[in-house]
Amino acid sequence: MLSVSKWGVVAATAVSLAALAGSASASHDPYSLDRVMGRGHTEVIRLTSTSTGTTVVDNGASGPGIGDQIIITANLFRNGVGYGTEGAVCTRVAAETTLCSGTFSLPRGQVSWQHLKTSPIGTPPSDFDIAITGGTGAYATVRGYARVARIAESGGALALYLLH
Repeated sequence: MLSVSKWGVVAATAVSLAALAGSASASHDPYSLDRVMGRGHTEVIRLTSTSTGTTVVDNGASGPGIGDQIIITANLFRNGVGYGTEGAVCTRVAAETTLCSGTFSLPRGQVSWQHLKTSPIGTPPSDFDIAITGGTGAYATVRGYARVARIAESGGALALYLLH
């Protein structure tokens, strides 16, 4: 197994360690889904997460490089109460770029996401957005994005902006 710094894992998997912040709101949203995507009901979900596992797979040449993967699992909480789980896989596609996809399994269904992020290895990424790519159950027709507001080894901040 590849030895990678905690920050390297965090940088590649920020969403998986994210905690949803209480400071974001749809009214202060610079990418208002109602404006961008037309009419619909916007639901904002804020959660916190606790990592339950991280595995780094050293693919290809020995050491950090293209093709390496990071697999993450996390427990999700809403207002301090258990609210679901998350699973994600990030693959290094360039020297400092990862392509990540994952799913939040929530009480009313699942929400899938994806993002491409470039940040220096070993440096946690700053604020960024991820694309909501689909869902199941109550989220079967959902679209939108999630805003990752802060990152740390122990967690971060994330708000899901979902248009139904």
